[in-house]
Amino acid sequence: MGLLLGAVLQSASCAAAVLLPARSAGAAVCWLGGCWLLYRAGAALREAAEAPTARSRDREARSRLLRSVQHLVTGAPGGPGGPNGLGGLGGPGGPNGALDAWEAVGPHLYAAAGVAIRWEPKPGLAAVGLARLGSRALTAAAVCAGLAAVAPAAAVAPALCTAGALALALRPWGRGARAMGRAGWEARRRGGRVAAVLAGVLAGAAALSPALGAAQRPDTAVGMLLAGLILVPCVYRLGTADLTAVRHWRATRRHLEQVEREAARFPGGTDDPPHSGLVTVPAWPYRLGFTDLAENVHLGALAPDDRVPDHLPQTVRLCGLDDVARTLPHGWRTVLSAEFRGGVDLDEDGWRRIEAARVSARLEIGTRLGTGGMMTVRLLAPPDPPLAAVLAHWRSHADVRVLSQPAHQEAAP
Repeated sequence: MGLLLGAVLQSASCAAAVLLPARSAGAAVCWLGGCWLLYRAGAALREAAEAPTARSRDREARSRLLRSVQHLVTGAPGGPGGPNGLGGLGGPGGPNGALDAWEAVGPHLYAAAGVAIRWEPKPGLAAVGLARLGSRALTAAAVCAGLAAVAPAAAVAPALCTAGALALALRPWGRGARAMGRAGWEARRRGGRVAAVLAGVLAGAAALSPALGAAQRPDTAVGMLLAGLILVPCVYRLGTADLTAVRHWRATRRHLEQVEREAARFPGGTDDPPHSGLVTVPAWPYRLGFTDLAENVHLGALAPDDRVPDHLPQTVRLCGLDDVARTLPHGWRTVLSAEFRGGVDLDEDGWRRIEAARVSARLEIGTRLGTGGMMTVRLLAPPDPPLAAVLAHWRSHADVRVLSQPAHQEAAP
């Protein structure tokens, strides 16, 4: 809403400047001052809304991926199949059904992991890029509408140039630009240079028509000259808009949707809300190396701005998570895989402690929300010491029942 309102205010101020009254110098100055203040207010509102919008989109994408992975791990028979997973995601090989499922979804998980990295907020960048593109297009359209109200003939060329710049920004990538590595980077750079030249030509053509019309209409000359001055940077920036993040997110989203479709094949997954009363513990800890320590614990169950120590104090105390966070370079926001920038690998004991923390977090959230009855923990393997301590605590403090349903799996690699 902030992005939309800011774009509307900016475009309305530009359109109002084109309709500048020529009655007196004092009225013109007041009019321009009001338009400038309105424009600055819209720009400030849009800039203030960009960062929260980007963070919201990033967190939404991470939560989608976390829920799908959780569903896959606990819903597929035997848990994750194969030791080679995304950022350490995986465990011992299980039955053929689970193995086939994880082999099929593994490449999509790896591609979708980009949406879950805190240092690469591609969904947020894509949303901000589209918002800026829409704001520029709306401003140019508003200026063209103001020109049409003053001199209809002078608005035709700017409208065509604006449409051309928008088509230039939305042009599809060629085969070379879609390539990976240095070859693709060079092809995109060459394409960017050509786009910059074409955008400059379109910007000059868009400003030329109002300038020529000002010579023929002295009564509206100031407003038409202002229209030309506004259109030059607007059309140029529109034509040279970098939508790489948007294209990347579109490609990544297809992989994410494939992961969600694969997860939907297993109705037994624990993607129910924490207050559903059922917590399934896989036979081996699944390693979500594509996300940070906090999200590894709560698996998207907390609100975006909630902090684990504040909202899960018993879990933090039981599993010693504060001690773990203090040993990591970025604390709770450290990605748990050295495959990614700023990430750190954990040992087996660390992952078992995180698995116990996941169970404790679901029980703590479910207890606080109220399940309307007994909460059930289903174990697919005998509990290790950290998990046994968590279960003993919650069985003594809440109505928790533990069921053992061993899964037939191979030994851990």
